[in-house]
Amino acid sequence: MSMSKYSLIDVPSGDGVHTKIAGAKGEKYVYKYTHYFRNAEGKPRNRAILIGKIDVKTGKMAPNSNYYELFKIVPGMPDTAVWDYGYSYLALKCCKDMGLSACLNEVFGGQAMDIIASAAYIVREGSSMDAIDDWLERTLVPGYFKSLNSQSTSRLFESISPSKTHEFFKKWVTVARTGENVCYDVTSISSYSRTMTDVEYGYNRDGEDLPQFNIGMFCDESSKLPLYFNRYNGSLTDKTNLSYVLENARAVGLKDIKFVVDGGFISEECIRNLSTHSKAFTIGIPAYLDIAVEMLKSHSQGIEKYANKLSDKDIYCVDKYFEYHGASGRLMLFYDPMNHAQLCNEMSERIRSLSAELSGLKRYPASRLKRYTQYFRITKHADDSGFDFAVDADKVDLSRQYKGFFLIFSTDNGISHDDVLYHYRAKDAAEKLFAQLKVDMQGARIRTHNEQTTNGKAFVLFIALVIRTYIMGKLKKHLAEKSTSLKKVFNQLTNITVITTDGKARFTKALTKEQKSILSAFNATDDILKSAETCLR
Repeated sequence: MSMSKYSLIDVPSGDGVHTKIAGAKGEKYVYKYTHYFRNAEGKPRNRAILIGKIDVKTGKMAPNSNYYELFKIVPGMPDTAVWDYGYSYLALKCCKDMGLSACLNEVFGGQAMDIIASAAYIVREGSSMDAIDDWLERTLVPGYFKSLNSQSTSRLFESISPSKTHEFFKKWVTVARTGENVCYDVTSISSYSRTMTDVEYGYNRDGEDLPQFNIGMFCDESSKLPLYFNRYNGSLTDKTNLSYVLENARAVGLKDIKFVVDGGFISEECIRNLSTHSKAFTIGIPAYLDIAVEMLKSHSQGIEKYANKLSDKDIYCVDKYFEYHGASGRLMLFYDPMNHAQLCNEMSERIRSLSAELSGLKRYPASRLKRYTQYFRITKHADDSGFDFAVDADKVDLSRQYKGFFLIFSTDNGISHDDVLYHYRAKDAAEKLFAQLKVDMQGARIRTHNEQTTNGKAFVLFIALVIRTYIMGKLKKHLAEKSTSLKKVFNQLTNITVITTDGKARFTKALTKEQKSILSAFNATDDILKSAETCLR
């Protein structure tokens, strides 16, 4: 909650206080010198910090948190003000309930609430910090009375050191990890920076022609909460860097775990690294590999026997014990008849569409043959007057033959086929985290320009991801039953407002049925009403 909108004060007098005009609108800002020194050449120099902004109408200053800290003044509440409250209340409650606040407070002390407020803003408004001051000016964040803006959040990001984040992750992994199974996946974050050493051109998963850095994310399979992330150079492949990422994860407490990863990590080096760093691992096997082709040829026929059926799904599985690059486990071939039918229908539609295209062509499609020869035999007329085409039934049957099959290799030999499939499909938790980060929180590109600030903002984005994932998990049933979105839920919560007067707060109106339904998922319907008594402390 920022007081600058309401607490206009006279510009403080004294040495070092001065104003500067900046920005396209020519706005006037107030600074104070904090340090005087001489440079290497003996010339006098100084450092100054921003303490407020001049209000054009009154000529007075709207102070920021630097002013209150520098002049040792406690900010006062405005006589009467109405604040958005529901979302900020719930974000802080979630942080407390999952133990996130305690971990941040233990490591970051007074900065913990700056990190939480910034992360809560990112969840609500997106990763650009330009409007955080406006958000805080209309939002009451219980117990938090500082003002943040894009400049102060940049300083916050820069102050978050690798040693502090390492200490945090060691505590967070202990609190947030619920079981043995941990999912791992990688994404790339584009950057405009030309000075950071780890921002390099590589395989950009978003198809952007920009340099990038990579993020490897670990998440708890059961709760879906992010546990730890590791940032590394954009030019490094996932396979090349896996051993380093796993070693870093081990250093923060991610050991004696069962990894679940997709087929993108399939290589001899990755298999050996997973064997070394995990209790067991499960990995997808791409269909083009020799071991997959051999398994399909030798075990696909007759797989639909009742003895091969999974206990709770119409999916079938056969396996064989296998040693793969020194790892002993089971190579499992799964078959999903419904998926087979769907994929075959899609292929038939594709063939019909391509057939219509070919019928409309007057010339032999020399430049586009690959588009058609997967399913058709195309014969060019000798006089170059046109061509004939027909569906190649043998090619189509061959393509249809293995639709609906997929392979998984697992060294977790003590669990059933059902459990292996469940754990493997749960790996999409990491993929969904990246979707939240890139799409919902607009984090596909990061607009920081040095290593320290980027590390800090990546950490705050991680905290935002934890908060959003926790809220999503609690609201899963509500979102499905109401066919609504998280954005609409946040709008409902923001509409819960309080009025503050004479140092006390009260709600401006009763909770609606929809708001009660949302809050009930967090056991917060009664608690939020009681919170008005303490939200200003």
